[in-house]
Amino acid sequence: MKYRKFKISDETLLAEIIRDTWGYNRLSKNPEVALLMGKIYLYSCLCSQNYNLVAEEKGKPVGIIMGNSHKKPEKLNLIYRLKQLYYYTKMKRYKEGEFILNLFKGFERLDNEMLKEIGKSYDGELVFFVTDEAIRGQHVGTGLYRSLVEEFKANSSKLIYVYTDDSCNYGFYEHQGFKRINERKQVVYNHHFQFYVYEKELI
Repeated sequence: MKYRKFKISDETLLAEIIRDTWGYNRLSKNPEVALLMGKIYLYSCLCSQNYNLVAEEKGKPVGIIMGNSHKKPEKLNLIYRLKQLYYYTKMKRYKEGEFILNLFKGFERLDNEMLKEIGKSYDGELVFFVTDEAIRGQHVGTGLYRSLVEEFKANSSKLIYVYTDDSCNYGFYEHQGFKRINERKQVVYNHHFQFYVYEKELI
């Protein structure tokens, strides 16, 4: 297993992992739209991070973790922003595109509301974390997570948080010592979701 930084050429395979993990095919019967959702979400996270690490197996990305150390200087990557805007514009060409984009905005608004309810200041955020189901159980996710923890510690980020939901393996965070501090129910396309905020103090 090789670990390296994100490359633009990773976007399609990582978007497929995102699509499958979060079940975007349930939200749109059009496979092009479902994949596009994965790309939009990928780049929205890349625009919010200042550290990322990709796990690569046999030349293909099989996982990625992103974090934002609030004590590290912000550095906007213009390419990520342009790619995000490009895929937003492309999504609008589909009949359900506007609804999908509003759905993403709704999720972002919900995250902000949940964080505001907590009323705490954090040193860092685990922005995004996903691994291909095919390599789970091989401790790849643990390796990615530990690399991010070291990055946080190097930047003196001690109190961190993560948004997650019950469509993914949120139990991983509990296993790593995160505490659930807020949750909210939401119905999306007749599917019931439970959204969570977890926090952890790094020692």
